[in-house]
Amino acid sequence: MKKLLVALVLAAGMVAAAVAQGTSTKAIWDHGDNVSDISYQTFVVSRVYASGDAYTVLYEKDGYKIGKVSIPRSWEYQGITVEAHKNHKLFFRNKIKTIDNLMTVFYKNGEFFKVMLTLPQDRGDPVWAVAPNGYDAGVSQDITSLDIKF
Repeated sequence: MKKLLVALVLAAGMVAAAVAQGTSTKAIWDHGDNVSDISYQTFVVSRVYASGDAYTVLYEKDGYKIGKVSIPRSWEYQGITVEAHKNHKLFFRNKIKTIDNLMTVFYKNGEFFKVMLTLPQDRGDPVWAVAPNGYDAGVSQDITSLDIKF
């Protein structure tokens, strides 16, 4: 008798779960108030060339292709004023040994917002390089967006 009762309770639980699962049309991650307007895309970095006015980042795309983007040095945090903080679009994060060199591009409502480079602090690391003498990164210091190719 106990076995029959346990089997009926389990069967009723499975039926209730199956019926409840089929009634939801909302995405599982969408709970209404906790959906962010910020999204991001992360790329593995192959090399970073530092020049006087920009960082030129070579990143992997489509598994085997290499993309190139130049990030103005003016986007780095420079000072403690409110205006300097508004223009702060470039962040550096110290890389630990267990992860790849990464570039994470953040978007707010589909528009470019910030970029974070996860790289070793030691500029002697092979990922860091100095741009050749006379190298022009082709980037204006007053741009506000980053054009990245996936």
